[in-house]
Amino acid sequence: MVSALFVFTACTEQTAQVKILAHRGNASTGSQFTTDENTLDALARAQELGFAGVEFDVHLTVDNQLVIRHDNNITDGLSCQESSFDEIRAYVLPFGHQIPTLREWLVQAKKTPHIKQLLEIKSHKGDKEKELIAMSLEIIRELDMLNQMYMLSFDTEVIDEVLRQEPNMKVVLNSSNLHHSLTPEEVKSRGYHAVSYNINVILNHTDWIEQFRNYGIETFLWMVNTPYTYNIAKDLGFTWVTTDFYDAITAE
Repeated sequence: MVSALFVFTACTEQTAQVKILAHRGNASTGSQFTTDENTLDALARAQELGFAGVEFDVHLTVDNQLVIRHDNNITDGLSCQESSFDEIRAYVLPFGHQIPTLREWLVQAKKTPHIKQLLEIKSHKGDKEKELIAMSLEIIRELDMLNQMYMLSFDTEVIDEVLRQEPNMKVVLNSSNLHHSLTPEEVKSRGYHAVSYNINVILNHTDWIEQFRNYGIETFLWMVNTPYTYNIAKDLGFTWVTTDFYDAITAE
């Protein structure tokens, strides 16, 4: 790991203006997945390499437990939002890991307070998202991690609810919608701290990057899984890039 850490440090020193966000933890080696994403192992790998931030996804189970996974569906008859925690916990992921809880993730994340944690609130039915936000904030406050955290969503109503419950939480608006992404002026007026826009959105609105920067709004570009898109992000002056394959984007 020492040589990998050296490469990462050297790279970030050369492009200090662009921070690298590990998407669902660091689950890859080269251009292949070598561990389960959104697991404590993927988080630990990101911590070892010293990423600037780690993104992860949170669901609320049917018995009100917060679990870390991207897709709601796990396998036939098993899902994050319709199954119990015990049922979910018994499932073994392809590389042999369990689906972790939010508390387990944050306890591990707190060991590296300089690495930001970006909690994506997954879509739920009814008022479950409000419950998820409240329960997540309770754990974050208990662990005294508010300054280490961001919360993000594709839904402006969800982000507004986060700010209603915790005005000091940094929030990020996700978008992949070319024609309906909020402008810099709209993002500023809503009090959002950052945007995470898909590359197809931003290549059609490159003038927005400087506007966001002038407003003090951080910009995340996703997905950045090739050196080509990584160089675009650097040239345009993004604050962050979100990647599944760190090795691939930094390969010379």
